[in-house]
Amino acid sequence: FAFHFYMPIFLFFLQVLLDFSTGFHVKEWDENGMARWKTFRRQKREWIKFAAACREGEDNSKRNPIARIRSDCEENNPITYSISGVGIDRAPYGIFVVNPRTGEINITSIVDREVTPVFIATLLPYLLIRCFAKHSVTGIDLEPPLELRVRVLDINDNPPIFAQTVFTGSVEESSMDNTLVMKIIATDADEPNHLNSKIAFKIESQEPAGPPMFIMNKYTGELHLANYLDREVTFPLPKLNNMILWCMCVMRVRKKETEERGHMVFYKN
Repeated sequence: FAFHFYMPIFLFFLQVLLDFSTGFHVKEWDENGMARWKTFRRQKREWIKFAAACREGEDNSKRNPIARIRSDCEENNPITYSISGVGIDRAPYGIFVVNPRTGEINITSIVDREVTPVFIATLLPYLLIRCFAKHSVTGIDLEPPLELRVRVLDINDNPPIFAQTVFTGSVEESSMDNTLVMKIIATDADEPNHLNSKIAFKIESQEPAGPPMFIMNKYTGELHLANYLDREVTFPLPKLNNMILWCMCVMRVRKKETEERGHMVFYKN
């Protein structure tokens, strides 16, 4: 016997049905609107796992039930369904609940990836829910536990943070153009290796007007000498669009006895 696992899946021109007596069936529509069935038969009993996606920082209850579990043992036995894991019986508690009779899994509260310990500790983009089917009278497990991965989609809700508030570098008076002056380090709390955590460095402006004294590598944060440094250069804080997440640090560049200062603004799309 095996679990039948259902959840709402929104696909274009694709309908998925599960029938463990004959295999895994997919109904497809071609470009002419004609339907056809494909059957993927299994050689042995196995679990089929789907990720039920939820969006961080949003009320996902409108998507309920986000999943449904069902054992075909219920045809001959009274079954009680239960779940366990982070967001259930581990902090933060009560995010997910299951109907013990129907096996429907609902989400009841908003998820914040950056404050949920499992995301911070593992850097995984999903929560693991362990699903159980027990005999309602004897309490005996009728199925081995099913692991359901609930992916939490990251949103761009965190500004970049500099490793320190002041970065200090130095350059010799006789240095050639493109000499490395310093490297700016910054991090972002959004999902790693995702567009939301991608960062870019930029010097907004330099005063007084004229050839730029420094150039910034947009991707690495490296500050290079662009011209002969013979006077104080400033980088004032620019006017920023409210839709841009940003932060600011101070860069100090020392040439002999003269201290050159500037402000560097860090943007995140």
